[in-house]
Amino acid sequence: MGNFRYTGGGINKFLNTEKMNNKTKYIWAAIVIVALVFVGFLWYWSFGKKGKNLPTSSQTENSANEGSNNSLENSSSEGEVTNEIASEDETDYNAICENGEWLEIANQSGELASVTGKLRKVYPDDASSEFKNYQYYLEGTESFGLTGKDLFKLDYFEDREVEVQGTKDANKKEIAVARVRCSGKETDKNVLSRRKALMSWLADNINSLAPQKAKYQKWTVDIVDFVDENNVYVEYYDTIEDTENDINEDTSRRILVETAAKPGGYSAKVLAYWEMGEDDYVLKTGTDKFEDSEVIASYQYDPEQKTWERID
Repeated sequence: MGNFRYTGGGINKFLNTEKMNNKTKYIWAAIVIVALVFVGFLWYWSFGKKGKNLPTSSQTENSANEGSNNSLENSSSEGEVTNEIASEDETDYNAICENGEWLEIANQSGELASVTGKLRKVYPDDASSEFKNYQYYLEGTESFGLTGKDLFKLDYFEDREVEVQGTKDANKKEIAVARVRCSGKETDKNVLSRRKALMSWLADNINSLAPQKAKYQKWTVDIVDFVDENNVYVEYYDTIEDTENDINEDTSRRILVETAAKPGGYSAKVLAYWEMGEDDYVLKTGTDKFEDSEVIASYQYDPEQKTWERID
């Protein structure tokens, strides 16, 4: 045999060719993957954009319910929608009430009738009420359900004596409200002046009236509820709660006080005394003789404005 010398060049060439082929495959695979990702992104973006214009299930459901004209349902949804409006409303409704000013509710066509009584709001536990299908009604010698637009404004006059003007349907015993204003004792300047004088006296003398001495600092009056012009419930608390001291305790107390005006001030007798329990006040001494009576007016002290504000 002749001399034969094997250098391996053919195999190396073959291997290099295979490597190049594999490298080319990887490059093309990468290009395909990137293309697929890009296409997928475009599809997702396009779909998402379209999705923003599609109604949600809740929107669809709301659209399906637009045809409902039930008085209670309309007034309830109206109340929910207008809660934000009411929360941003800075109108001084207490001043409007005390001054006997008319509050415009909605325009009503036809001859307006005028009726008076206490403005009541209908709650879920009023199921047996003849006005259960209304959001508000007027309780008086003759009672009426109240209808119309923007009735949420009536919240400010709940449980107060008012005069309502609107179009009356005697057969349905309802009134479409045009305007409302406070009346009776709600606008009696003498009554309002006497209440404020009594509340100021109670605030000044709470530490001598309270059956127990304040544990930390001193008592301060928070809320006064009038049963009548002489008998009041007084809620008060320890001023330490107005500081940065962390006591982990609700210091609230409550007393029922019978008062009578006298020269230079008032005479006062504590008829009942409560301390705060886990969830509510617990009667400790005395008798709550007005347990079943309705509070005619509630006031809370505003320390910043240094005034009493009607809250109910």
